Amino acid sequence: MKKESTFVSQLTSKSPSAIAVLAIEGPNALEFTSRCWRPNAGKSSLAINTIRYGFTQHQGIGQGESIVVCRTGEHRVELHCHGGRLAAETIVNLLVSFGAVTQSPFFQESRIGEELTVSEAREDLTLAATQRTTAILLDQYRGALKREFDTIQELLIAENFADAKVRLDQLNGRSQLGSHLIEPWRVVLAGPPNVGKSSLLNLLLGYTRAIVHEQAGTTRDLLAERSSFDGWPIELIDSAGIRMAADSSDSIEAFGIQQSLERIATADCTLLLVDRVSGWTETHDEILARCSERAILVLTKSDLVNENATDFGQFDMNLPVRLSHRVATSSVTGAGLADLIRVVVSVLVPGKLCPGDPVPFRQRHRDRIANLLDVNGEALAAGS
Repeated sequence: MKKESTFVSQLTSKSPSAIAVLAIEGPNALEFTSRCWRPNAGKSSLAINTIRYGFTQHQGIGQGESIVVCRTGEHRVELHCHGGRLAAETIVNLLVSFGAVTQSPFFQESRIGEELTVSEAREDLTLAATQRTTAILLDQYRGALKREFDTIQELLIAENFADAKVRLDQLNGRSQLGSHLIEPWRVVLAGPPNVGKSSLLNLLLGYTRAIVHEQAGTTRDLLAERSSFDGWPIELIDSAGIRMAADSSDSIEAFGIQQSLERIATADCTLLLVDRVSGWTETHDEILARCSERAILVLTKSDLVNENATDFGQFDMNLPVRLSHRVATSSVTGAGLADLIRVVVSVLVPGKLCPGDPVPFRQRHRDRIANLLDVNGEALAAGS
């Protein structure tokens, strides 16, 4: 890449917020700014450290988003716009169309001498969507993971393999948690048609996102929406109602069912919904065969038995033993909702994480752990 390139970076988190801040830096920073911004009054020239208000524009036509511009250096301009993803992405894409190159805001700040793990944590902090994951990444930015790797290396050099293995196993156990500090855990709601998936999705989100209808097959495609459970980022996926293959002659519905089965197979957790009235069916057996070990049985429409019912009663006798995690719910009364969220979190994030604990949060860290376990395998096994 040429040194005379003009770069655009988003300095603030890419999660939705009140304001997003973009930086344009390079020889064409002023030109690109003038092409995408029009002041609300006065000339378009920019003096250093002077704040100007205006609107986005393209080819001088039309008035777009409100935007605040400040030239902070000879060849550097900051743009402050609405913090929604669309507003910032639109401006970035416009600048790229002019010839700007997107760049991480930490590219130039990751200097020689700064430990790589610290730089990675600093970069990922801009993508953290919840207070909990921000706190975990902040601990890694402050050196928690670096210190742990240093300690493990010292233990290996001193041939204290027993303690080294304990620490490596502990880090390895947190790898999956670390991989979901930025990317959400994917939780699929699955079951036959009209079992209450869309109603439960709306209840978990706290607003109406999915269409609820008594006609079977209303949801014919995957519907995903992000939220958080107890501070952990979650993507809830409402799947098409699954019937046995012979029961669906609609090609569109059949495609939706196939998509649902594929997503169930790769989900971090599956909520397998069972209608309290209809009970367990052959379709549930087919779905369960696709589920990972992290599956939760959710008994729906409990209000039809008792307005505040959250137990299974005699219904529990005919359910697969494998589904040890079970919650009875009602999307009408909200009964069982808090219990369901608690169980989902306990399934996805087993164990307790304390402030300051080291957490591997990138593939490079997981590869390093695997390499240390592999290279020192015999010694670690003997030491334990």
